[in-house]
Amino acid sequence: MAFATVGPSALWYLTRATGAVTLLLLTASVVLGVVTIGRLQAAGWPRFVVEGLHRNISLLAIAVLLVHIVTSVLDPFASIHVLDAVVPFVATYRPLWLGLGAFASDLLIAIAITSVVRRHLGHTVWRATHWLAYLCWPVAVLHTVGTGSDVKQFWLLALTAACVVAVIVAVWARIGFGWPERRGLRGTAFAASVALPAILVVWLPSGPLGTGWARRAGTPASALVRTSTSTGSSVGATPAQSPVTAFSARVNGTVSQSQSANGLVTVTIALAVADAAVPALRLQIVGEPVAGGGVQMTSSTVSLGSAANPARFTGSITSLNGTDIGARVSSTDGSGLTLAVVLQINPSSGSAIGTLQAAPIR
Repeated sequence: MAFATVGPSALWYLTRATGAVTLLLLTASVVLGVVTIGRLQAAGWPRFVVEGLHRNISLLAIAVLLVHIVTSVLDPFASIHVLDAVVPFVATYRPLWLGLGAFASDLLIAIAITSVVRRHLGHTVWRATHWLAYLCWPVAVLHTVGTGSDVKQFWLLALTAACVVAVIVAVWARIGFGWPERRGLRGTAFAASVALPAILVVWLPSGPLGTGWARRAGTPASALVRTSTSTGSSVGATPAQSPVTAFSARVNGTVSQSQSANGLVTVTIALAVADAAVPALRLQIVGEPVAGGGVQMTSSTVSLGSAANPARFTGSITSLNGTDIGARVSSTDGSGLTLAVVLQINPSSGSAIGTLQAAPIR
């Protein structure tokens, strides 16, 4: 038996990367827009240089955003359609949080279009539309933390925090040097710059950083990655588990296949890992059947653990080439592993043997 093509693929990684870069560029554009209204000339920055930099960063943000949208639609992992990327809140995959991304994208594209036809619209209409950029940024931040698959990773949290701090500092600088005759506006801007980030920080632990966020955010069951759960609870602390270091081991087990009423095939691979601290590996591949007995994967789940805790590590398949499988799993304590599985499958007996290589994610 061979499995066809890939689940999370290069498109999936490109979507995540372009999303992060878009947030960085949009933040830079907003910071320049906030602080450079007649304020950097004193520091020796000619106005045309500042305006040109602001415009070019904004155009680059739109270009990267378009790549982000295209790769999201082309990647089959989350089944995002063109309509989902354009019309907010209609997607089946995390509708609210993906909808915020669509809303922010629509605003940014509308700003770009009105900038192109600025001479025909007039300065007043263009400026009113241009102010939407300041609404676009916080919506994009919410989309990042609500939909981003790396939201629990330190690098994305640090990047988001840096973007938020940069905008806060820009707003405070603008309040300190600008609007001297508009005290009400200055007070409102200051209150918002303090209250909104504080609300975000308070909400994150029970929201995207909390357990079960993927399900609560609206991830469809077919794409939902299993998280480590326990059917019962006990009083007191759970026993500490020793960290899993890099290892290579032989595996053997069984392969079974079933087909649901909607035509999708589920392939389940249950493997015993020889002489390892995590002796049980389970991979489940869901997809459409293809000629020759293969499966075109649309979603997957992976769990690695022991008999007492079979889902100590959970995650998904990241690459699939025949019976060579790559996966990425993580535990509730934040540690993670990359897995490389090479199998030989006997279709007649439903048995599988092979090797597993595991390496900690640094």
